[in-house]
Amino acid sequence: MLTLRYLFVGFGFALCALAFAACGGSGTTVATPTLGPTCSPGETVQMVYPIPGATGVPDNPQQFVFVVSTPLPTYNAYFNNANTLDGAVATFATMNTITPGQVPSPAASPAIPNPVYQSIALPRGFTSGQTIYVWVNDSTRNCTPLGPLGSFTTL
Repeated sequence: MLTLRYLFVGFGFALCALAFAACGGSGTTVATPTLGPTCSPGETVQMVYPIPGATGVPDNPQQFVFVVSTPLPTYNAYFNNANTLDGAVATFATMNTITPGQVPSPAASPAIPNPVYQSIALPRGFTSGQTIYVWVNDSTRNCTPLGPLGSFTTL
């Protein structure tokens, strides 16, 4: 009887571990977000960190930084190591306004006049040598994420 109990407890732990691993285990979820029209904020969104097209980006960049004309507090980010939303990973964190001095270096120069800097914290790093594609998404609407706004390759 005791062995059967340990078997059930072990199975329960294994099931929980599997569910936790499937979600990335670090504040992200895997999704295929094709929910309707594209999430258009009605303005240009420019990714400035990591610089789109950059190579040799540290595999733990800590955040994505975007510039916009007005804050987008309900937007989060999706990222994938392929240029597709199939299997993309969403951040639970939404955009927060930061100062230009808080943007990591090197960053792209904003093409938007009087930019507002928005940052999304990343709960984990990436695998070395991967190209990462980035989209943004209005987390309060059923829409398809906008992008990719850029990609970068890790060290």
